[in-house]
Amino acid sequence: MKKRTLIGLIVLVAIITAGLILWSQRKWFFDEIRLYNYKAPTQIATLASQDTMTPYGKKLFYIYHPVLENSTQFNSNCSVTEEAIVLGCTVLNQGIYLYNVQSSDLNGVEQVTAAHEMLHVAYDHLSSSERKKVDGMVWAAYSSLSKSNSLLSTEEASYLKTEGASAVPNELHSVLGTEIAKLPSALESYYSQYFTNRQAIVSYANSYEGEFLSRQQTIAKDDQQLATWLQQIGQDESQLKTENQQINQEQQQLDSLKSSGQIASYNSMVASFNQSVDDYNSLLNTAKQLLASYNQLVIQRNSVAATENQLTKAISSLPSTLSTH
Repeated sequence: MKKRTLIGLIVLVAIITAGLILWSQRKWFFDEIRLYNYKAPTQIATLASQDTMTPYGKKLFYIYHPVLENSTQFNSNCSVTEEAIVLGCTVLNQGIYLYNVQSSDLNGVEQVTAAHEMLHVAYDHLSSSERKKVDGMVWAAYSSLSKSNSLLSTEEASYLKTEGASAVPNELHSVLGTEIAKLPSALESYYSQYFTNRQAIVSYANSYEGEFLSRQQTIAKDDQQLATWLQQIGQDESQLKTENQQINQEQQQLDSLKSSGQIASYNSMVASFNQSVDDYNSLLNTAKQLLASYNQLVIQRNSVAATENQLTKAISSLPSTLSTH
């Protein structure tokens, strides 16, 4: 009886031990099962190659069987709201979903998004001690960079609002690794286990972000010029109204002098009156030219805004529209 009890106890301990081992290695088993017989589709393999993912980086990427999806499929898999443009998402233990951007002007969006999402998987695979160390490096780099990089601080604020404080370190881990060219050497060394040439991804980010930035700068410059011209147009209209009233008064005086036979007085006012008319016509022509320039710039500005709006639509399944004049 005692022998059977001892054997049963040993078996129980063995089962518990095996269970603990399986639980501690659950990510490894999950990864191996997901990768078994998996062959990345051509588009996905191309993204991994363009991102210069290391073999380990590709493994992390492929574990989640990433897919490029249209807006309907993408929105059903990712939590998309009007508060922020979402280009990709990683659903833990399920998959990586990338929005299929249909715009040749935005080459680089999918590459950056793919690298960004792979880094989420990488972050999830860090042990507690590793994550603590990486979080420290990420926060130190962010604190230093955010002072001179308004876009980075804006992204951090957006993640804080939409995903909460607990998600921010994870998101910054992906943002720094894909969008920031110069990082501290320790952090650069850390990212090297995922990419052989991280700068290639940063170049992709700069490329597509530049498409928006150049248009935004043009719009801002045009809006400033339009505001200056609009103020001048208002001043010209006011001055023309005043001068027109003065000319009408002088015309009435001339008519009165002429009808009453006061020819000498009439003749003495003619030169002044003609000068007033010339000044009025000159200002009128100038005002017309300025108004024409204003209207032409409005057309050009709105054309750029429309193009930017199209680019925004191209990267968003729930696009916002831009204002026009």
